[in-house]
Amino acid sequence: MITRRELAAGAAGIALVTAGTREAAAQDRTGVTDNVLKIGVLGSLTGVQAVFGQGNLSGVQIVFDEVNAAGGIHGRRLEIASVDDESTPARSIAGFRRLVDDERVFAVIGPSASAIGQAMEPTLRAASAVPVLISIFSSPAATEPYKNNVFRTGPLNDRLQGKALADFALDVLHGQKVALAQQTDEYGRRGGQSLTEQMRARSKPLVATEVFNLTDTDFTAQLLRMKQAEPDVIVIYGFPAPAATITRQARQLGLTAKIIGSNATSNRTYPATVGPAAVGVMNVITLADLPERPTDPRMQAYVQKFTARFPDLARQNRPDLGDCLGYNGAMVFAEGLRKAGRDLSREGFIRAMESISNFETGVGLPTTFGPNRREGNLQARVLEFQPDLTRKLIEQRLQAQP
Repeated sequence: MITRRELAAGAAGIALVTAGTREAAAQDRTGVTDNVLKIGVLGSLTGVQAVFGQGNLSGVQIVFDEVNAAGGIHGRRLEIASVDDESTPARSIAGFRRLVDDERVFAVIGPSASAIGQAMEPTLRAASAVPVLISIFSSPAATEPYKNNVFRTGPLNDRLQGKALADFALDVLHGQKVALAQQTDEYGRRGGQSLTEQMRARSKPLVATEVFNLTDTDFTAQLLRMKQAEPDVIVIYGFPAPAATITRQARQLGLTAKIIGSNATSNRTYPATVGPAAVGVMNVITLADLPERPTDPRMQAYVQKFTARFPDLARQNRPDLGDCLGYNGAMVFAEGLRKAGRDLSREGFIRAMESISNFETGVGLPTTFGPNRREGNLQARVLEFQPDLTRKLIEQRLQAQP
């Protein structure tokens, strides 16, 4: 006969087992085995945004190869499942689902372009259990509204960068009549809108705003209208090819304003593309050092690793911005895995990422996350093109307020 005390004890035991089962079930260990951790890498390896996707993947490959050569992280080798989204949002969404549903990866690093990241916002929001690391693109859509699973390293997002650029134009460049040329896609719209709002908030509205398409090659009409406003500072929020042509044509048309370009324009070949008109032009850059003239031993070491691993790309004046940002992001990701410990779960990894504070790789700018912070970087450096068309970092920085 079972006594009341035995029945109570049995019920308590069942409750403990049930609670333990629920706790174990709550710890999502998808992609984790005793010896292997499977990570998805999503990016534009072909198409118009290929340089950024290649940078995303190359950074992961260098870091993961190095980690695996040293025995992995907590005894687990890092395995890559890579998908090329071909620079199209539809293929990126399908690629993300393939990585999560079919490849069963633990986390996803990517995508790599702002227009694609913006289109993927509902997908990232729906996949709330899957850790996602953004290391290349700057669209605020990835993290705004807040998503517990999405972390950004490296780039200063376009809302924050637009505000910081407005402050820089007023406080450092002492602009009195600031004009804006912005690309018509997600990248240019977000940054341009933020800069415009900040200028108004500081009672210094823009004297001119002109728009352009990524594929445009003649900006005469926009620049002639801008010239009538007599700007002393021009901000170009767009990609390198159109921004370079705008800069060159602006000088040909007699605009003498100080020109500063957003982060996307800070590639190594930009001054050569612009030509002599580049002298004195500034660009925002979210790197700690310049890969072509490194002063930090950590950047020097990275450049050597990249050159050895990807000699064909190195002959194309790389590593460049996207490559450096991809490497920096992969380093932060690996640090999160180390902090998460051997008993690894997706939830535990997210908590570990939140504990990263002022983490420096010598390549990207310091990274800090927190329980309610998913933007790892809140600053940017500024470079200026010299008479010999080399790039030089200046002392002043852009500082964003979240």
